[in-house]
Amino acid sequence: MQVDKNTIIACAATAAATAAVTSFCMRSGCSKPNAVKTATVGKVAQQSPFGANPPPTPTKEDFVEVYHEIKKVLLEDAAKNEMDSNRVAYLGEMMDATCLGGKYNRGMTVFETAHQLALDANVSKERYQQIIHDGAVCGWAIEFLQAHFLVEDDIMDQSETRRGKPCWYKHPGVTTEMAINDGLILLAWCTIMIQHFFKGNPAKEAVMTILHREDYHTCLGQFYDITGMVDSHDLNPNTPYQVTKDFTEFTLTHYNRIVKYKTCYYTYYLPLAFAKAICYEFVPAELDVEPFSISVGTYFQIQDDFLDCFGDPAVTQKIGTDIEDKKCSWLAATFLATASKEDVATWKANYGQHDAEKVQLIKGLYRKYDLEGKFAQYEEGIVTVVDKQLKEMERHSVAFARGTKSLWDKTYKRKK
Repeated sequence: MQVDKNTIIACAATAAATAAVTSFCMRSGCSKPNAVKTATVGKVAQQSPFGANPPPTPTKEDFVEVYHEIKKVLLEDAAKNEMDSNRVAYLGEMMDATCLGGKYNRGMTVFETAHQLALDANVSKERYQQIIHDGAVCGWAIEFLQAHFLVEDDIMDQSETRRGKPCWYKHPGVTTEMAINDGLILLAWCTIMIQHFFKGNPAKEAVMTILHREDYHTCLGQFYDITGMVDSHDLNPNTPYQVTKDFTEFTLTHYNRIVKYKTCYYTYYLPLAFAKAICYEFVPAELDVEPFSISVGTYFQIQDDFLDCFGDPAVTQKIGTDIEDKKCSWLAATFLATASKEDVATWKANYGQHDAEKVQLIKGLYRKYDLEGKFAQYEEGIVTVVDKQLKEMERHSVAFARGTKSLWDKTYKRKK
């Protein structure tokens, strides 16, 4: 007897995965009948295995429920490595402090898109449960990767707050050395959770490859970012470090390279690539998520730069330090491309200094050249680009485009 591939995948799921998602499926139904769904183009419409009450779109509460399942697995794994209960408790608090409390946009994208794709494909209830649990685990792998980057980034930038609370390295019982190592543990946990929950899953190799590739891309982006304060001809590990005085690499070309690798790949490409990987049976290979990821990821980072300077800390929950840290931001690169020689000289004399008056002077120069207006103009133009890219996705998968649009909706005109 020949066994269907979907049955094999479903049987490979762990009991914990099935129990967690079954709980989600049973909590609520859908108020609108949806007994018949249109299958893939070229196939006859099929009856939904859920009848008139398909499971609703997953919520953040559902997503966090899977976090607690993952946390239990990771701490049990730590205890198996000769770790005493006090250190296990410390790691548990570190995990909660660094991984919880965000918007979960990256993680929820995988979760929600997997849900849309599975329903659209009319998979069995068992396969549906496996797919959305895989989506939740992949989503948390991204959130843990994000936590890793934020812990290390806050140390490098000497930031004070994160999500309205002290940065992890600023906690009274956490030294900088401990925080650096904690960040590395967060990164290692990404691999451990995938190895555990994807055991026997045909998508495991693809998921692991995507994770490590985008981790690498992000590290390259961080490298471009932190070396942007040095003119590249002076970048030499055997000579004294020289902070740029000419700002020759503070250009939009260099800026876009930083953003592509530091932000676009892991914030947008990674969740969409994960969704494709875990739904490999019914997502066309030719569906290309990279153009959308680069467009929206660049917009996201430009937003971030704008909010760092002009956002309200009470809303953003972060005190911006890009000016003090001498960052090659969109504001800086745009200003240098348009300002007069006199104003550029003033900017160079005051940029990158931890002096409140000089920071306000820089902001004044940005207002003089209406960078707030330029940002609004850019924001208006990106809508046309993204709409075109979403329509191209729809040609291959309406369900995938629908899930991708939800990511765009969360990004467009965000305030934090």
